Amino acid sequence: MKRSSQEIKKEILEILSKGKSYSYAQLERKVNTGYRSIVLNCKELESFNAVEIKKRSKHSANGRPYFVINITEQGRKFLQNLRNQ
Repeated sequence: MKRSSQEIKKEILEILSKGKSYSYAQLERKVNTGYRSIVLNCKELESFNAVEIKKRSKHSANGRPYFVINITEQGRKFLQNLRNQ
């Protein structure tokens, strides 16, 4: 069964609320959805100031740039509202 965009966003925020930073690829595996879905949902959450996406210059394993996603205080409040629905 296909999950709604809201369910995916809630899962992303739940994972990030534990205090650790994650890359798009790590979130893809944790949420069990496609990479493109993770990127689009994270960008939408960023537009609501719920997450912060930072570009890092080089990954230690392959030397390519990558992104790190963190939850914001606004994101924690947003998650609490989603939990209460």
